[in-house]
Amino acid sequence: MHTSRRIMAVLAASAAFVLSAPFTAYAGHDDDGTDPDNRNQAVKGNDLTANGTKAMNYGKSQLERSVITTSWGGGDIMVYDKDYGDVGWHGNTDCVDWNVLWTSCDVIRVRFNTYQYKTASQWRSLGCHEFGHTGDLGHRSKSNDTDNNSCMREEIWPQNFDQHDLNAIKAGT
Repeated sequence: MHTSRRIMAVLAASAAFVLSAPFTAYAGHDDDGTDPDNRNQAVKGNDLTANGTKAMNYGKSQLERSVITTSWGGGDIMVYDKDYGDVGWHGNTDCVDWNVLWTSCDVIRVRFNTYQYKTASQWRSLGCHEFGHTGDLGHRSKSNDTDNNSCMREEIWPQNFDQHDLNAIKAGT
């Protein structure tokens, strides 16, 4: 009898603690899917084409403009490219290894689809866009990117993070 009361008391105290914790405010397009586990991310390309390598290098350089630092090697961000076929995306980023508490991602996978032709500037934009997802950025729309200058937009191919993107990464990591 005393054990069940203790368990209930611990559960009630735990719930009160969780509910009283302050919530972090995000800058409008938090991705809720690829929260990096820290602000130091090691990047590794895996048998990339020349275009995939350029996209990875450019995306990494854009991520470096934020509060996230990167290095080569390791396995925090794993990058792949190949012809994935007509699957409806030019790039895809997802978490393949969540931490033990399912609160952040230990290993993030970036995939560039070589199926469709892309210009050099589109490859740079794609690299920026997918690496934005590794910093937990979501997609932007015309309503929250009125000057069309964020690489987090889809299908218009800007090549850089704008200040809104950089602020969102800082707030969310």
